[in-house]
Amino acid sequence: MVLNLKVALYTISYQGLWYNGDFVPIEQLIPKVANFGYDGISLSGKRHHASPLDLDEKVCVKIKELAKSYGLELVALDTYTNFMDPITEHREAQLVWLRELIRLANKLDINIVKVFPGWMGTTIRNGRGSYDMLYRLLLPYATDLERWTWIKESIKEGAKWAKEYGITLAVQNHGPPVRPGYEDTLTLIKEINSDNVKMCLDIGLGCFDPITQQSEEYISKAVRECRDLIVYSHFNGKFRETSNNDFIQEPYDAPGITPPGGSIINYEIFVRELKKIGYRGYLAYEVCGPVLKNHIYQGMDEVDRLVRAALGYMRKLISMY
Repeated sequence: MVLNLKVALYTISYQGLWYNGDFVPIEQLIPKVANFGYDGISLSGKRHHASPLDLDEKVCVKIKELAKSYGLELVALDTYTNFMDPITEHREAQLVWLRELIRLANKLDINIVKVFPGWMGTTIRNGRGSYDMLYRLLLPYATDLERWTWIKESIKEGAKWAKEYGITLAVQNHGPPVRPGYEDTLTLIKEINSDNVKMCLDIGLGCFDPITQQSEEYISKAVRECRDLIVYSHFNGKFRETSNNDFIQEPYDAPGITPPGGSIINYEIFVRELKKIGYRGYLAYEVCGPVLKNHIYQGMDEVDRLVRAALGYMRKLISMY
C-alpha cells in the first residue's frame, strides 16, 4: 500500500519552552528528527529556530542542504500572527512580520506558511513557556465584527505577497477569535477568496469539544466540507509504546481546554477521512504545552519518548486504511 499521508515533526517541540532543558538548534534537530524516522520537519517561525531576524541567505542554504542530506522535507514555516489587535500599528507590525516570513519561506524552498488569525501569545515565566492568553484582555476593546474584518483584510493583504513568492498561506482553525471547530475558519477562507489561502485543519486543539467535535460524524463532515482547501495539519496529544511494541494514545489533559482527566483525540477517524479524500500532505506532530509529571517539568528524554511514540501511532493509523 502506498502511504499518501506523511508525518512531520514541528520544531516547537524542541524550542526549550515546555520541558526542563534548553532549545535544540536546527542543525542538531534535523538529524535527530531524521533518526526518529519522520518524513519531514516544520519550522517554528520565531527564535530560536526560524526567525527572519537570524536566518540569512547563507544559513538558509545550509539548512536546505542539511535537510536534503538526511532525506527530510522542509514542510512548512509556522508563524504566530495576530491580526485581531485593535491597535493599528500592532497590526501593521504583524503584516511586516508575515511578509518577512513569506520571504524566508521562499529562501528555504518551503511552500506553506501557516498563519494564526489571532495568536494569543506566549510568555516566558521562570525560563518556561506559558499561555496566559494575554490578548484576551483586548477583547472588550473591539467587537467580533471588527476583529473578523481586521483578520480578513490582513490575511488578504498577506495573500498578495504569498502569490508573488509562490507560497500558500494555511489558516489554522485555532482561536481566538475563530471558535473551536472548522466552520468559522472555512467561512473566513471563503470570504478572503484567494487561491493562495488554504486551510490547516487540526482536530486536536482546533476541535476540542469532546462531546460534539470529536464524534465520527463531526470529523467526517469537517474533512468533507474542507476537502478542497486542506493543505496541512498538526496533531498533538500523548502517546505511548506498549510492552508488545504497539503504539497507543493516552488521555490528553489540557487545563481549561479538556475535561479533568483529559480526553482521547479521534485521530483514527480523521486519518481515515483524509485518506478517503486523497489528501497527500503532512500531519505535523507538536509538543505544544508543558511536559509535566506530578506537576514537575520533565526533561528532554520525555519529549523524545512522546515524539517517537507519536510517529509510531500515526504510522499505525495510516497503514490501517
